[in-house]
Amino acid sequence: MRKALTVSAIAVATSMALAVPATAFAADATPSPGATAPASDKARADVSITSSSKDETGYKAGEKVTFQVTTEGAAEVSAVSDALTGISVTSQDTTTYTGTGTVKDDYGTGTAELTVTVDYPDTGARTTATFPVNTGESPKPTPDPAEPSLSLSTDGGKAGDKVAVTVRDAGSDSVATVRSDAFGGTVKLERDPQHEGTWHGTATVADTAESGSYRVDALLDGKVVDSAKFGVQGSDKPAPQPTPGKSTLAVNPGGGRTGDRIAVTVDAPSINPSSKISADSRAFGGKVALSPGKDGKWHGTATVAKVKNGDYKVTTGTGADPVTFTVTSKSHVKPLDPSDHKTPKGSVNTGMAPASHDQQGLNAAAVVGFVALGTGSLAGAGLLRGGRRHG
Repeated sequence: MRKALTVSAIAVATSMALAVPATAFAADATPSPGATAPASDKARADVSITSSSKDETGYKAGEKVTFQVTTEGAAEVSAVSDALTGISVTSQDTTTYTGTGTVKDDYGTGTAELTVTVDYPDTGARTTATFPVNTGESPKPTPDPAEPSLSLSTDGGKAGDKVAVTVRDAGSDSVATVRSDAFGGTVKLERDPQHEGTWHGTATVADTAESGSYRVDALLDGKVVDSAKFGVQGSDKPAPQPTPGKSTLAVNPGGGRTGDRIAVTVDAPSINPSSKISADSRAFGGKVALSPGKDGKWHGTATVAKVKNGDYKVTTGTGADPVTFTVTSKSHVKPLDPSDHKTPKGSVNTGMAPASHDQQGLNAAAVVGFVALGTGSLAGAGLLRGGRRHG
């Protein structure tokens, strides 16, 4: 009887011991209400570098690196890199994210790695991208020797304006000048004591420069090394008139009648030799063009017009004092002096003009001969009459 009870107790105990683990395993295997299965298709993400380095050897310190991340849906996206600082990521839409970072100063040279982490609500993903970095010192190219250069403080102006001029020629020890009609000729430049191969000067736009474009040449030791263009604008001030007294006007003779030809001369040392000058008078029917002569004066010939007798003013645009010309019915033009008459060689002297000194000698000899001949004839005639009386 005791043995039966003992066996039954053992069986019950064994059954209870086996039943507890079985129940616990079943509870772990059964999902709790509301739980979802892992979504393995969402655990993906792609990242790509969207910028390019300025240097072919890699990104330099301070350069921006931009990247783009593509996800399978909305997620928390972050990025890290040991070559970048200040990394930020911005969502563009539910599947696209963009980011930027700045290359560190002391990274060095090599291939840097960008690691992007994507956290979905129920899973996550990680992806990487690489990019070249070179924050080391790049060898600086040896610059070519600088060519001589000319610079002007302005490219245009009007008469009287000041223009700063600079000429540069590295290592040169020359004499520098600039030359232009806009500046009235050549302007000498002074060497800059603090900068070798540099010269400075100031040019003034000439009063004689007309509106237009002019060439400005830079010269070193008389040789043109560079050129520039300079524009001259028309002056907004009236052109200054020459000071009276510096120019003089003369008409010769000072009077005459209609048709007489009168010499007109202007002496204007302050006027540009290429200027056009004329004399103006009603006595001459208006303006008379003058031409520059070898003596530095302007000359021309005026013809007395058919006007009433009287005094007329003769003027020029040179600032010379006007002169008075008198028109009369009598010509003031000096007629040709007979002594100035010359008989062309081989022509017959008509006797209209005095003979030459040699001819005068011959004429005198002829007169003496005629007188002697006449005297001899008279003496012969007297002797003949006396002989007849005595006979």
